[in-house]
Amino acid sequence: MVILQKKIFQSLLILLPSFGINFFTLSLMDLDDNLSNFSTILVLLFNTVNFFLSYIFYKNSFKVFVIFTCYCSFLFLIFDFTLEKIINKNSITKDDKNLGWILKKDKKITFDQQTFKGAYYTVNYRSSKIDGFREFGEINSKKRVLVFGDSYTAGAYSSNEKMYYNIAKNLFEEQNLIYEWFVAGGSGYGTLQQYLFLKENLSKVKPHIIIHQFCINDFYDNDIKIGSLSTTQNQYLRRPYLINGEIKKVSGIIAKTYRFFFKYSFIFKKFDQLYTYRNITKHGRYTKKIDVELINEAIDNTKSLIYKIRDLVGPEILYFSINCADKNNNYLAEYWQNIIYDINGYPIIEPSEVIIKMKDEGHDVNQEDGGHLNDYGNEIYGKLLAKEMIRILKKIYE
Repeated sequence: MVILQKKIFQSLLILLPSFGINFFTLSLMDLDDNLSNFSTILVLLFNTVNFFLSYIFYKNSFKVFVIFTCYCSFLFLIFDFTLEKIINKNSITKDDKNLGWILKKDKKITFDQQTFKGAYYTVNYRSSKIDGFREFGEINSKKRVLVFGDSYTAGAYSSNEKMYYNIAKNLFEEQNLIYEWFVAGGSGYGTLQQYLFLKENLSKVKPHIIIHQFCINDFYDNDIKIGSLSTTQNQYLRRPYLINGEIKKVSGIIAKTYRFFFKYSFIFKKFDQLYTYRNITKHGRYTKKIDVELINEAIDNTKSLIYKIRDLVGPEILYFSINCADKNNNYLAEYWQNIIYDINGYPIIEPSEVIIKMKDEGHDVNQEDGGHLNDYGNEIYGKLLAKEMIRILKKIYE
């Protein structure tokens, strides 16, 4: 009788992972009682396998249980790693050893997006034939513009032809300003990632003009201490940071294990997405308020990195920079402007200010996340960018 009770107790212990997964998904993660069908199936499948393993242990010896568990684990890893390759084959980014992640080349995807007010629109996203570039023009052209940035530029929120940079390009051509345009970057990129990408690829383009698309959150993304407070761990643990003059990623067994499974495991990535969504819903982008000391450190880091970009591209290249429309952190925009002025660049301020004003007035200029631009927002942003750049170029070349 005692042996039987012990066996039952041990069998119940084997079910603990199921209790943990159910609590993790249904209580901690499913804040809106709207767990996706796919996530529900995964949880049910895990529970079924776990119950079956418990039954195997109850009916057989510990040796049989261990052998069968190892066998199931092996099959699970094969299934999981294969699923990652199949399900995410249409992902527009891939893992990169140095940058953390990078745009995939030769991607062509069509899907629906929603505006902030719920209107559907179609996005025809495509990337160039070179990793990291969304657009890659004719390299032998006489004049070239290189645009680089983060999700405001590289994210799939509008079709290529409706992105702000193509709106600007068309207006340039109406003024007989003929340039080949190259567009690069990656969603979530900080300034260091942009610098590293340029260091590797600048010679491929040899631009006459660069447009550095900057977002205020880049200040935060450039500081590892602020990154540690982020609810978006898939960026914090994967991106490189500039620390005491050295380029490093977050070290330690946890960070390395995380990067391994994030790269190869679909199940891990799925639960990471759920966990990130839960944290963002509960805390916002950061788990606590960022203190002034850290903000000042982030500003200094960003200034150093933009100086590095300026040194890399050289003083003869015209350096324009545009800012995202971010009302919540707009007080930091003055620091961005001053840094760009310090490197003899041209900060283009009007596009973001107009977008913020239009959103406040009720215009539907954003994608459903409320931050990125939809087709209409990109049109307004691109026209204002072109207007200001053309004014400056004509003044320079008079």
